[in-house]
Amino acid sequence: MKLFLLRHAKARDTWPDAERELAKAGREQIEKLASAVDSAQFCDVVQVWHSPYARAEQTARIFTEKTFMTAQFVPTPAITPEDNPYDTARIVASLSCFGKDLMIVSHNPFLENLADILLAGHKRGGRVVFGKCTLACLSLEEPPTPDREYGLWALDFLISPKIMR
Repeated sequence: MKLFLLRHAKARDTWPDAERELAKAGREQIEKLASAVDSAQFCDVVQVWHSPYARAEQTARIFTEKTFMTAQFVPTPAITPEDNPYDTARIVASLSCFGKDLMIVSHNPFLENLADILLAGHKRGGRVVFGKCTLACLSLEEPPTPDREYGLWALDFLISPKIMR
């Protein structure tokens, strides 16, 4: 199983937070990222979970359109910045036995903490840094066991907008 983690692109500075839409620069960011990746990597993604915040949903939609993904969109309330990434890590681990790929489009600190939990078993902060419009791919190396609740994951790649300037 592959797990793609994508942080939303740059949003407008408006309020309320959940309704902030992508800025023009954010739309350009996500289009540039989508054009830089090999679309074939995403052919086994069966679901795209996105935060209910407008900027995350817009990021997910633009990315999937530009990469020709046909995955089902799943608005997922429990992946906002304030939510508990341990709960999501447990759900992802339980789904890993199905072998299909998943994409999560969300926010910080949620994504950084989720990546830390899957890669190291606990959140520490700073292991994987998600700037806006950063895409990471984690691969499940070993399924969950009683000793390793989330399984054993490896970081396949991380693409930051900094390298695409």
